[in-house]
Amino acid sequence: MLAVTKIEQCPKCGSQNIVKNGFTRHKNQRVLCKDCQKTVVLRRKKTPLIDLKAVARSFLERLSLCGVSRVFAISYYTVYQQLDLACLLLPNFRTQVTDSKQTNYTLEFDELCGFCGSKKIKQWLWAALCKETRQIVAYVIGDRSEKTFRRLVRKIPLAYLRCQSFSNHWKSYRLLCSKGNHEQVGKETGKTNHIERYWATLRARLSRYVRKSLSFSRKLKYHHLVTKLFVCNYNQECINTF
Repeated sequence: MLAVTKIEQCPKCGSQNIVKNGFTRHKNQRVLCKDCQKTVVLRRKKTPLIDLKAVARSFLERLSLCGVSRVFAISYYTVYQQLDLACLLLPNFRTQVTDSKQTNYTLEFDELCGFCGSKKIKQWLWAALCKETRQIVAYVIGDRSEKTFRRLVRKIPLAYLRCQSFSNHWKSYRLLCSKGNHEQVGKETGKTNHIERYWATLRARLSRYVRKSLSFSRKLKYHHLVTKLFVCNYNQECINTF
């Protein structure tokens, strides 16, 4: 039932024949002018001061977009803005990777399946991890084809490509066998344990990569941004640890 409210006049036609007309999803009062049928929202609630670092960290603790919105009592659009800003403030990914001055480093390659939009649309995360520093040397997101793997190889620093490397038996990794120091092995050998453990950490902290999750990104842009945020923070933690 519509209730008369004490509002001076309609901002569009100047009429005083105005009534309350419910609330928006953010609990702001909506009013309706009975003469021009104009609906306006009065006394919009101001967005509270937000701790940008806290919002960014919340994405790394398995919270979905809806979860972040509920915890900080902000709209989806504000969450998107804060995520965009947090990723813009991240340091250059290449500057975080430790220089490979040693020849005894070992690389481990693997790929992880994720979703975007729906579970029918798969997005594969390819990564190369250094066994000694535990850092992600390079990563890409795409399909599971050799073309995507070539993109990954182009991002790996040349010094790391000269190191010994291991991967599973997926056909795209045969490209590395030509360099003479790559070996395709099974999980039972334990030579890809470190990157497998990295995937476990990723799934524990990002709900978008959990196999039966409903928190996958609806837009590819934000799937990339959240992944970038996690990888950069993970590499920074490795620098502080080692």
